[in-house]
Amino acid sequence: MNISNEQVNKIFELASMSNKISLDNISEKDISEALIEIERKLYSFSKGVKVDSFENKRILIADDLELSIYQLSTVLKRIGITPNVARHKDEALKEMQKSHFDCVIFDLFMPDSTDGFDLIKAAVEKRNRDNLNFKIVIISGTDDEALIERSYELGADFYIQKDGNWHSKLLKFLSASFQTDKNTAFTRYTINNDIASYIIKRFNETKVFDELIKNINTSIYTGVKHVLFDLKEITAFDSDNVYIFADIYKLCAENGGKFILVNPSLKVREALSFAYLEDVIPYKNSVEDAVSLIMENSKHQ
Repeated sequence: MNISNEQVNKIFELASMSNKISLDNISEKDISEALIEIERKLYSFSKGVKVDSFENKRILIADDLELSIYQLSTVLKRIGITPNVARHKDEALKEMQKSHFDCVIFDLFMPDSTDGFDLIKAAVEKRNRDNLNFKIVIISGTDDEALIERSYELGADFYIQKDGNWHSKLLKFLSASFQTDKNTAFTRYTINNDIASYIIKRFNETKVFDELIKNINTSIYTGVKHVLFDLKEITAFDSDNVYIFADIYKLCAENGGKFILVNPSLKVREALSFAYLEDVIPYKNSVEDAVSLIMENSKHQ
């Protein structure tokens, strides 16, 4: 892999090995070990992610940095997608001309500051001309609000800043975008080896409850301990259904884990209180807060 000194430093930073390796005397073996460690971390974000509609999806990555291509390709391959890769703007334009994609992922700077914007324009033009419905995603290290706003103005569907949680953000977006069944009751994604999060879309049918319990049992069997329910899309709630929360709480507790509700509505909180579960099942306003609670409790165990 042809990489610069700057990228080498970034590799060891991402692998959390900066303090373990002397950057003045790096061998190929050191780089290989660092890449293996990065892949292990990426795997923790995508392990267990399975959406049937990912099958046969085509994704184009356009980035001039080999490390970024490596990271993106690793994440996508873990969910069954082998992406097409373009390493500069012209190559990306040719790929879009000869093939249809379900999603294109562009870096903004490749290396010129206008390359990403030019690709967004070309992708939007193709989408409109050919009556297509593919997604346009920008992944970049910059947090410049003007550049982010410009990306959306030109037609990007999603902008991801490359922070420590970008892998999870990308998987969540793809999961939602590729979900072809509008009646799907829930979507599951894995945050790390121990935590599975469910975005609940419907919560009013026995068959949905049965499928949830089955899915959670499978998750626990494969090593997941903690379960999050993101309820931001649930506004109406029948208090008689609160028993399902108690059942899932027991499943997690029996395996040394936690069950946490995220974004519960007032009706859900009232139902918990009525069933004397408000002090038993915790709830948070965001997935990030729920994960922080789990991590904090793990430190004291």
